[in-house]
Amino acid sequence: MQENSDRISEAGGSLIAIGADTVTETKNTVNNLNLTFTVLSDSGLSATSDYNVVDQGNTNFPRPSVFIIKTDGTIGYVSLDSAYSRSSAASIISALEGLD
Repeated sequence: MQENSDRISEAGGSLIAIGADTVTETKNTVNNLNLTFTVLSDSGLSATSDYNVVDQGNTNFPRPSVFIIKTDGTIGYVSLDSAYSRSSAASIISALEGLD
């Protein structure tokens, strides 16, 4: 997503990633990959549980997902992906542009 973060911003979105790694591991990933968007740690899997995105094959791991949260706090778009198939930046941008 790093290579498309500017396009997502231009479409009105803010890219935030949430992963199951610890805070230290998350910081290392951000530094090693030179990520410019926010990456949060959910090592306790609370957000994973709250958004019901637990990987069915591994309950200790979140499945790749995209949520677009509208400015009023409601969910405007959801894509629940698999480890082998993820939402494209184009589909995310299209969803952003289609929000009212």
